[in-house]
Amino acid sequence: MNLRAVLFDLDDTLHDKSATLRAVAAKQYASGELSSFGIHESEWESLYVALNNLRIEKTEVFSRLRDQFSLPSGLVESLLADFDKNLGATAKPYVGALDLVRSCKAQGMKVGLVTNGRDAFQRSKIIGLGLGENLDALVTSGGLGIKKPDSRIFRACLQMLDVEPHTAAFVGDDFAADMQPALELGMQAIWKSAATSPRVAFSSDSLNEIRAFLLSAV
Repeated sequence: MNLRAVLFDLDDTLHDKSATLRAVAAKQYASGELSSFGIHESEWESLYVALNNLRIEKTEVFSRLRDQFSLPSGLVESLLADFDKNLGATAKPYVGALDLVRSCKAQGMKVGLVTNGRDAFQRSKIIGLGLGENLDALVTSGGLGIKKPDSRIFRACLQMLDVEPHTAAFVGDDFAADMQPALELGMQAIWKSAATSPRVAFSSDSLNEIRAFLLSAV
């Protein structure tokens, strides 16, 4: 494929979002002394992760937690502030994520990242994951004002990397938001999924297998 660049999605591709949320839920359960409200930790964690995985504003997430568990508004506000400030430092990568990005860089490929989300919040995750120094370009929907699957956010990253779409690959977990626009632009689509599709160049839910495929394509 003679790839010059590889672009990555962040959440649920390199960043193990659910693992991070479980860790933050446990910390907040303890710091908020939620057992004193008669809340079971497993119940708290389950709803916490489920709500934070929905595509809704974080204010809405914490409002629903407040209502479900009858928590004081002041406590919920402090938990939300803590979430925004400290989640990035708790961010957990998938197995093989750092090796994948570093190996692409070491093989001479330019590395970009395209992610939906608030700019500062997404950047804090990237720092927490230890990815920042390996990126040649980073585009967030919060910073650009355009969300995936709009192809313009992909084009912005390609322009920053100074590469043409047909010389780049995109690695992501969401077919509609990641694979579809990448294919429409003429990029090589690599789907982080146990499912398969004849439309993509490669698919696997193992980042180590994706790494091997990408390094063979340089």
